[in-house]
Amino acid sequence: MKLLLWIMSIAVYALCATAALAGDFKVFGIRTDFPMSDGQPLFRDVYVNMGTNQGIKTGSSLDAFRVVTTVDELNQKTGRNISFKIAKLKVIHAETDVAVARVISFLPPESTPIGSFTNVMVGDEVEVGNKK
Repeated sequence: MKLLLWIMSIAVYALCATAALAGDFKVFGIRTDFPMSDGQPLFRDVYVNMGTNQGIKTGSSLDAFRVVTTVDELNQKTGRNISFKIAKLKVIHAETDVAVARVISFLPPESTPIGSFTNVMVGDEVEVGNKK
């Protein structure tokens, strides 16, 4: 009986860990500093809800995705959500369940459905780089 409980607890733990790795990871905050003098670099930090527990560390690459709801204009119905990559990020700091990243580059307008994006927004999805 103890062996069965032990096996069941390991199975539940494995399922929970898999669900956490496949979870929705999003941008939950953005902070921009204000330059105090001309020529001072302007940094825009992107806060995401994934960290070292998900294998993220300083220097890791992340991809940011924008989710857009399509509309069926012929039938006047909400269509489906589509997700497309908009930017590459680089992690500058990571803790257990949060990381801070900075935008390295945006995808060119010709490769995104709605055109060019100049910023990552709160609510954008993030994944470990080079998955799509």
